[in-house]
Formats: sequence, structure tokens, C-alpha cells
Amino acid sequence: ASGFIYYVSLKGVTGAATLDVAEAANRIAKIKAETDIPVGVGFGISDATSAKAMGGVADAVIVGSAFVKQFANLAPEQAVVETVNKVKELRAALDELV
Repeated sequence: ASGFIYYVSLKGVTGAATLDVAEAANRIAKIKAETDIPVGVGFGISDATSAKAMGGVADAVIVGSAFVKQFANLAPEQAVVETVNKVKELRAALDELV
């Protein structure tokens, strides 16, 4: 097999709810016990804490709404700056796992 499994960690609309890290970690562990296909987790990943928590159990973390909100709420130039800062924040948290 190829590709990856996209585990949606929230019920409802992306960016609108709170991530239950323990529940997501438990379900991801069950998926990984059944397959060698990498598991990426998305929905609810918006900061260093959630990225690091999910990065510790999943093969990938997928961030979407946190970046979209930057462009929806800020002037384009400021949105770019804030998005770069967010990427650095998330990357630093994930780098602590390796």
C-alpha cells in the first residue's frame, strides 16, 4: 500500500472545537496496530502543544485552519509574517520529538 491515513481528530467543523489528545492518541494507536500505512492527524492542531502531543503518536501532523485564520483576520503582509512565525513555532515543538 502507499499513501497515508488521514485521521480526523475532531467531530464537527475544522478549527471549531477542542482537541481531545488522549482520545486521539488512543485511536491512532489502534489504527497503527492494524497497519503499516503512516497515519497523519489533522483537525485541532493549532499550536505547539497540540502539534507536539499528536506528533508523538502520529506519523504526521496536518495544520490547516490555524493558517487560514491568519489570512482571514490580518492584512496580507502581516498574515505572511504570522504564518511564518506559526510554522517556526510548530516546527520547534516537533523537533523536540526527535
